[in-house]
Amino acid sequence: MHIFKNDLLLRRIAIMLVVSMALISIVPQVEASFISSDESFSYNMRQQDTATIKKVLEQKLVKQRLKVLGYSEDEVKARIDKLSDNELHRFATQLDALTVGGDALGVLVAILVIVAIIALILFITGKRVVIQ
Repeated sequence: MHIFKNDLLLRRIAIMLVVSMALISIVPQVEASFISSDESFSYNMRQQDTATIKKVLEQKLVKQRLKVLGYSEDEVKARIDKLSDNELHRFATQLDALTVGGDALGVLVAILVIVAIIALILFITGKRVVIQ
C-alpha cells in the first residue's frame, strides 16, 4: 500500500479507471421481448403508423410542398386511409428513417464525449499534442 501512495503512474491509472467506470455505468436500461406476427400489424400498430405519418404531414415544409403539387389536406388524408396495413407500416418506417437521419444532436454529443475522454487521458498522463 505504501508503494501505491508514492507511485504517480499507479495513481493516474487508478484515476482513469475510476473515471472510465463512472462513464460506463451511465447506460440506459433497455428491455426487449418477442411478439407474434399477428400482433405486429394490429389495430394499435396502424394507429401508431398513422400518427407518425400525420406528424410528418403537419410540418410546414411538407404542407407547402404538397400544396405546390396540387394535393389538398383532405385528398392526402383520404389516400392514407386507403392504404393497407402493410403499406402504411412501410411508409411510416421510411419516414422514421428520414427523420432519424436528420438528427445530428446525438452524433454531436457522442463526438464531444469522445474528445473529452481523450483530453482527460492526455491530461492525466501528462502528454501534450503539438502540431507543427
